[in-house]
Amino acid sequence: MKEIRYPYLGETWLAALGEVYRAGRTVADETRELLHLYTTFEKGDFQADPLLARFGSRRHVEEMRKVFFSAEPNLFGHHYRDGLRGPRGRNDFGDVVELLRDEPWSKRALVTLAGCGDGRVPCVSAIHFLQRDEGLLATYFARGQDVFRKFYADAACIYEAAQRVASALGIPLLAVSGLTSSAHVYLADLAEIRKLLEEVEALPQEAALPEEVA
Repeated sequence: MKEIRYPYLGETWLAALGEVYRAGRTVADETRELLHLYTTFEKGDFQADPLLARFGSRRHVEEMRKVFFSAEPNLFGHHYRDGLRGPRGRNDFGDVVELLRDEPWSKRALVTLAGCGDGRVPCVSAIHFLQRDEGLLATYFARGQDVFRKFYADAACIYEAAQRVASALGIPLLAVSGLTSSAHVYLADLAEIRKLLEEVEALPQEAALPEEVA
């Protein structure tokens, strides 16, 4: 299992993209795939992340927010809000907050995302929240993610959800981790991905990282 960890989501995303691009294997569905990619980041705010703001798409993030925080379908055709369930059956992360207020050490603060029975299955299947001495940890499982176009959008939304939970509990959010079973990119995007990675590699270090990290 490949593990990638950086303070910022933008760094984590681009490192993951480079890993899939270089080490992934071509599969029959016209993708290049890396199995069992494990990623962790501590900060996932689009505005405060220079790499994410420069190379990511704000529109993709906003469209993915519809999946997690509204009942409106997005441009990818995703509409998972009705299938989102917390430990007490709610679909707004509110019961996660309630559970962790009542039982701070609980291991049951899990949100699942299920399909609607039409054969389509959400990319992100579960998000687990753990409150520990230092703060909140969020860990998600994804059956598969397009690392080029959707990984950072999913992760930014999970970060926002975790930040909402942490704020409601009055504790800091420590990190968001994710296990992606099939981390992949599409062969049709390889030329664009190569161009992006070359541009990132050409950046001076101080331009690539936020001031407090560089």
